[in-house]
Amino acid sequence: MRFLAWHVGQFLAVPTEKGRSPIVEEARTVEADNAILVFANFEKGDEPHQTEIVTKAANEIASVAANLKVTSIVLNPFVHLFGEPSTPESAVSMLKMLDESLTARGLQVQRLAFGMFYELELKAKGHRFSRIARKIE
Repeated sequence: MRFLAWHVGQFLAVPTEKGRSPIVEEARTVEADNAILVFANFEKGDEPHQTEIVTKAANEIASVAANLKVTSIVLNPFVHLFGEPSTPESAVSMLKMLDESLTARGLQVQRLAFGMFYELELKAKGHRFSRIARKIE
């Protein structure tokens, strides 16, 4: 699993159209202030170890949020972070698990719909920890 996280002061995502995925979730507009925007990509190698990968990812995201004193997380499924992507079914399953795991840690989580394109508006913070990338194995 790979993710890119941005500390955003403001974020707005408006659904525009369906992608090519065989799985398309119901889309809605997502708004957040002072949040961690997580571009998440699950990979084929994550599939046999879903619980372990999701737990490690949730721990890392929660740690970043705690360091930045942020309680709002936006999960954006983002297959474009290289590696060999997992199946859409596995990606959706792991995204849901990640959402639940972060929520269980007391974070407020919103998730963009899988299989949808969005028009994004964001105002990213400009400090040295405002953009991070991680590979979870």
